[in-house]
Amino acid sequence: MTDDHHIFVFDPICYAGGSKFATREVLKLINSRKNRLTILTSDPQSWPIAQANIISLSYPSWLSISDVGKGYWLRQIYFCWWILYSRYLYGSIQVAVGASCPGNDMPIYLLKWLLRYKIAQFIHGNISISRSCGLCLYQADNVFYLHSAYASINAVIQHRWRKLKPNIRDQKCQQLLSSSHFLPFINGIAKKQSPMLCQYHTPTLFWAASLLKWKGLDLLLEVIKETPVNHRLPANICYLVPQNTTLPITVAPQAIESIHWHQQPESIDNIRAQSNIFISTSDKEPFGLSILEALFAGMCVIIPKDGAFWDTQLTHQKNCLKYIPHDSQSLQQQINYISHSPHQLAVLGSEAALLSQDYQAEKCYADIVSILCQHTSRTT
Repeated sequence: MTDDHHIFVFDPICYAGGSKFATREVLKLINSRKNRLTILTSDPQSWPIAQANIISLSYPSWLSISDVGKGYWLRQIYFCWWILYSRYLYGSIQVAVGASCPGNDMPIYLLKWLLRYKIAQFIHGNISISRSCGLCLYQADNVFYLHSAYASINAVIQHRWRKLKPNIRDQKCQQLLSSSHFLPFINGIAKKQSPMLCQYHTPTLFWAASLLKWKGLDLLLEVIKETPVNHRLPANICYLVPQNTTLPITVAPQAIESIHWHQQPESIDNIRAQSNIFISTSDKEPFGLSILEALFAGMCVIIPKDGAFWDTQLTHQKNCLKYIPHDSQSLQQQINYISHSPHQLAVLGSEAALLSQDYQAEKCYADIVSILCQHTSRTT
């Protein structure tokens, strides 16, 4: 058979986000004539992939959302039954993909030796330090990670070998991280998915992320509320509400004049194209696909000078503007600058669009796709 290589993706997260978008871009590059693709997900709308079998993972209200203790392990056992059900429906699995992080994707590790598949783990941000996560990283056949997650991955592995002498622990850790099983990557956007170019005639703010507090929407709202109404720029805020999370979130929408609220809009590309000033308020964003989308759209991108990925890639007043992190007055100054220098919108936006061409998905994800689709002989 030409389609006997079965790639299974596990996604227990109940809301959309940049990590899912990135994984989805990878999966869309897989040749469906040579590979079968099954996605078990709590959020089917996040996976509009025609060639994939989508299984909706129910999340009953009685199921604990705790990240520790008996509730956590009960949830993992519940998810294991769903994976076994998926295996029953669609046959043997050659590669199981963890689309989030080891702590969330634990069930594919619990079933690895029973179902005899390889594990490919995506890591899109910092992971928590625990013995179980360290064991998962050691058992994974491939770990694809953003550069910004390296320090936390190193810390987790160090924790797993914490009882060893420091020099031996460091040596073993470096050997593991430098092996072919660990592959750093950068995110990209496929040519077919490139955002529309934005308009330049009316300065308009744009913000897009989840309502998790660390995404920093409160900072932008503070800036807007402190600006006199007759001096405010119109703002489009696109947001999604996280489900089944214990993390703090921002309340939205709020009755603030000049803001247009859009909850998980289907037409986000059109809304972005009607704007031209992208505001990033995330706290040390691991990558920021929404920033990359803004660059593709030729927007004036305003980001915090926080040492995160895009701070190292973009240059102030060449292809972006930067402000002091968590400083509302500094952010306000950059917004004021661009609103009083509208000609700079096109200048900064054009440079941003030029730089974005280095982030084509077909190039960024080529090695990952090759690994996921690598057919191996099986004994069962």
